Amino acid sequence: MSRLEGKVALVTGQIQMKSSSNLLVLGVTGQVGTLVAQHLKRSEVHFSVGTRRKANLNDLAHQFGASRFIDLDDPRTFDEALKDIAGLFLLTGYTVDMLVQSKSLIDAAKRNGVKHIVHLGVFTRDHDAYSTVFAWHQMIEAYLRDSGVAWTNLHPNMFMQNFLSVWSIKGAVYNPYTSKAVGFTALEDVAEAASVILMEGPEKHNGRDYWFSADVLAPHQVAETLTAATGRKFTAAARKAEGFQIDAGQPGSAYERAYAKGGFEFFEQVEDGRMAYIGSVVDDTKHLLGREPLLLRDWAKLYANELLEAAGS
Repeated sequence: MSRLEGKVALVTGQIQMKSSSNLLVLGVTGQVGTLVAQHLKRSEVHFSVGTRRKANLNDLAHQFGASRFIDLDDPRTFDEALKDIAGLFLLTGYTVDMLVQSKSLIDAAKRNGVKHIVHLGVFTRDHDAYSTVFAWHQMIEAYLRDSGVAWTNLHPNMFMQNFLSVWSIKGAVYNPYTSKAVGFTALEDVAEAASVILMEGPEKHNGRDYWFSADVLAPHQVAETLTAATGRKFTAAARKAEGFQIDAGQPGSAYERAYAKGGFEFFEQVEDGRMAYIGSVVDDTKHLLGREPLLLRDWAKLYANELLEAAGS
C-alpha cells in the first residue's frame, strides 16, 4: 500500500466480485485514479477499473471488485472495455498522446452508449491559454463538449502532493519553479469530488466545469505553513522555470520532452504574469462535498512524517 493509499485506507473485509459494472475508472495505477476507485468501493456502487496490463487484471479485480482490459494506445480495445458502461472517469498521461487517446476514447464512448464522461483537466480559467499542456486539455475539453456525450470537466490547480515529489523539497528547502503565489488543492478533495460526480451522474453534473484552487500561497508562506505543521524549520528558494525541464528530463521521468516543455512554459508564464490567474482562489469543494476543502495547513499535518522524510529528517 502506498503512503497516499494509507491515508484513505478503507475498512478491510471480504471483497464481493461484481458481475456487472456501470462505471469505469482509468488511471488506477496512479494516485488520482486509485483514490477515486477507493471512494467508489466504499460507496458500494458498481464499477470497474481499467488497465492496459493484462497481468494486473486479477489483482485489480480482487482489490476493487472488477477490472477491464483497455489500452489507450489501441482503440480496438475500447468497445469491449466500454460495454454496458454508463459513466467514465477520463484522465491522461504525461505525453502528447493524450490528444489522440482522449479523442478516440470519447468517440468510442459515444458509439457504445456511455452516458457521462468526467474528465480530469487542469486549471484553465483563461480561455486564451497557450502553455502547451493547458492548450492540450482545452482541446480535449472542446472535443468532449461537442461529442454529444454528457460531460463534466474538473480543473485542479497545483496538487499539494507535489510537495512530496523528489525535487520539491530538499534539505527542508522548498524549491518552486516560480516566485509568485499559486493556488493549491488536495488530491483527496478532487478524487472524492470525482467519485461523487460519477455516482450522481449527468442529471446533476452535465455541462459543468468545477474548479479546485482552495489555498493561495507564495513560496515563503508555503515554508511557514510546513514549519508550523511539522515542527521543523522550512525555508523557500525559488528556481527559474527552466529548472522544471531539467528535472522532468531526468532518466526514468514520466514526462516526455513535449510535456516537460509545457511545464516550463507554465511556470514561465506564471512568473511573468501571463498566467497570474493561477494565484486565485476558485473552489467548488464545499458545493460538491458539503464540507470545506483541505488547506495546506490541514494537509501538511496529515503528511507531516512524509514531509519530514522528504526534507531529509
